[in-house]
Amino acid sequence: MVDCKETKLRFRADQLYAAPVILQGSSPSQIIGWVCVVEANDHDMVKAATKDAMKLLKDKGLDTKSTSIEPFHFRDLTQVSAEDMTMIPSPASGKPTLTMPRDFNLMFQTNVGAVADASSVAYLRPETAQGIFINFKNVLGTARAKIPFGIAQIGKAFRNEITPRNFIFRSREFEQMEIEYFIPPGDETVWKPFHQMWLDESRKFLLSIGLREDLLGWDIHEGTDLAHYARACTDVTFRFPFGTQELMGIAARGNFDLTQHSQGSGKCTYLYIM
Repeated sequence: MVDCKETKLRFRADQLYAAPVILQGSSPSQIIGWVCVVEANDHDMVKAATKDAMKLLKDKGLDTKSTSIEPFHFRDLTQVSAEDMTMIPSPASGKPTLTMPRDFNLMFQTNVGAVADASSVAYLRPETAQGIFINFKNVLGTARAKIPFGIAQIGKAFRNEITPRNFIFRSREFEQMEIEYFIPPGDETVWKPFHQMWLDESRKFLLSIGLREDLLGWDIHEGTDLAHYARACTDVTFRFPFGTQELMGIAARGNFDLTQHSQGSGKCTYLYIM
């Protein structure tokens, strides 16, 4: 997160995007300032940034009619340097008053028991999936299911959002539905067809309940954007009036979760998960 030192407002750094204003045709590229906007849909983001850039040109006495600017390349504030942060304006104050990004805990901390000390610290769950993995062996034994099969559940999850907003997408307590689909172990020739099947079926389902295809998006995570446990992940997004938000994530989680629980419990379960 980052703080605005003047207004004392806080923002999640991954929801703020900064762009250098570069005079077109200048050699070398001349950065005359920065603009910074809060996460929104692409159209509103570019519109807001262009307005701020034009104001910046005017403030510097440059002719906005004869001077154009290069297309904006928005950068997550977690990727900018300390030098950049001295020039990037806060969305709250309009001045370069943002602190450097720093880590914060997205999990809700609490204490279990009558005495609040280090030994009683616990965290509310940020997702519902781990309950499925913990009870996987019980389900396997009682339901006598054979792979591939899935376990679905719905329940409460909690996240320590800095600024709750945007309908249900930044709330601290929310209802979450998850399906974990268990498949045979193997290389990508085994899990990739299952992953594609879930992408195709999810698309059909969303269109069948009336969502417009032109408002849907498919955000494919690659490289460093992938979670440490994931083989592949695609977020299905929807363009709301207040911006684009994730509807669901479809991830090939590998056998990471079951391996961790197996090591902790001493009971072996080896499968791959979608």
